[in-house]
Parts: sequence; structure tokens; C-alpha cells
Amino acid sequence: MYETASDGDRRAQVGIGTLILFVAMVLVAALTAGVLMGTAGVLQSQAEATGTESIAQVSNTLEIYTTVGTVDADGNIDSIEMTVSLGPGSNPIDLENIVIDYLGSGGHAYVSDTPVAVDGSDRAVLENGQDRGTITLDIESEAGVLEPGDDAVVKIVTNDGAQITDELTVPSVLDAEEDEKIRL
Repeated sequence: MYETASDGDRRAQVGIGTLILFVAMVLVAALTAGVLMGTAGVLQSQAEATGTESIAQVSNTLEIYTTVGTVDADGNIDSIEMTVSLGPGSNPIDLENIVIDYLGSGGHAYVSDTPVAVDGSDRAVLENGQDRGTITLDIESEAGVLEPGDDAVVKIVTNDGAQITDELTVPSVLDAEEDEKIRL
């Protein structure tokens, strides 16, 4: 009535089941490898972009040579002129695209449209290490004047995200006439 399978028939059924499990494991491994390869590609491109941005932030920087303030009729500083140039190894920097964060005793201001001049001309791009740019900051209209003995901090942020900070101190006694420039 019922036939019983011999040992040879049973081995074949076990072998086919094992083969099916093996093929399923290979498929799962292949799919997993594909997902890992795709993720690795995305991470690699993201790391390259981050590296490029980081290099630009570190290398595309400005150097501040001098900072002078202009004395007004009341004996206070009402504007600041900063002479800058490219830092070593920097790419050209357009001074019209910088943002200045000013913090003085009279207040705080973000300034993005300051008058700039490179080597006395109307151009605003520092192209090489010999170029000198002048950034003029009218602090009286932005955040109030600096009085004798006051301190201020000027942070320049370039288009690449590099940040250059200059701490200014007004002498405690200003023996200067109106429109005279003093070093800060």
C-alpha cells in the first residue's frame, strides 16, 4: 500500500533542499553586496566633496596687514579701513562676496556690502599675493562709534567659509584731528 523511500531517495531530497538554501544565501549575499557597494560609492563622493570644501576653507584665506580708524569731529572712531591680501596658497578671492561680523562697544552688525578697492582701483578681486585690498567699514552707521579705550572684534568670512578675526583696541587717549587715521 504505502511505499517507503529508500536511503538513496532520501539523500537526494536532502541534497535538493540544501541546494535551494545555498542558492537563497548566495542571492541574499549578492543583494547585500550590491547595497554595500552603492552605499560606499555615495559615502566616497560625499567624503571627496567634504574634503574639497575643507581645503578651500583652510587655504582660501586673507591676511590682514593693517587696520586703521578714522577720527571724527568728536574724537571717536567712526570708520575702519583694513588692508588685506591673499593668504599663502589662496585662490583668488572676490572681496565683494565677503561678510563682515562686527562686534564693538556700540553694538553688533553683519555687513555684506562694504566698499572695497584692490590696489586703488575699482576691481574687487585679489588675484595674487602681491595684490592689496582695502575694506572700508562705516561703523558709525552700522553699530555706533568706537570711543577711546574701546575694544572691537572684526570677523571676515570669505565666500569659501574661511574666517579671519582681527581684535581692535582704540588707544585710551586719541590725540588726533578730525579725519586723521590712527592704527588700531
